[in-house]
Amino acid sequence: MKAYHHKKAAQLINYFADYNGGAINKMKAFKLIWLANRLHLRKYARTITGDVHYAMSWGPVPSNTKELIESKVSVSSTEKHYFDQYLILDGHLIRSVEAVNAKVFSETDLEVADEILKHYNSLDQFELVNYSHYFPEWKRFQEKIEQSGSSYKMNLSDFFENYIDEKGLFNDSQEDLSLTKEIYFETANS
Repeated sequence: MKAYHHKKAAQLINYFADYNGGAINKMKAFKLIWLANRLHLRKYARTITGDVHYAMSWGPVPSNTKELIESKVSVSSTEKHYFDQYLILDGHLIRSVEAVNAKVFSETDLEVADEILKHYNSLDQFELVNYSHYFPEWKRFQEKIEQSGSSYKMNLSDFFENYIDEKGLFNDSQEDLSLTKEIYFETANS
């Protein structure tokens, strides 16, 4: 499995916050990261952040990013220091405190981030939570979550499953998905 890219995760939140006037709801940011990772994986055989996602009662969550934002890692860690240079958590809002460093992104990272903002930024955090509950990677754990309230590690192979809605971002041909999935698993295991 590829490594977590804390700089991309911090800058992706910063990018989303900047787009929203300098601040973004934490839960909304997590859902937008999940959507961006899902879309990038399907199109380019890798996620943007390399995060591990968990299915929780409020939908998919990028766990490494959540831990850094919520200060659940050592404050002296390099990753936490980097996050703190650019972002602060203020209640339920993540505020940008430094301009976005877009140099950490590839062209495709920014393309997908913009596509996600175009289609999903108008939704608030609760609408995104409800929306996320229809995706196969969350539905797989729905019953367990409802019974236990626990979280469950998602399998990225489920991100290749289609979800058909009016936006059409996650409804690709099986031929395209099979090819991208094959490339992903070849590179992930090398």
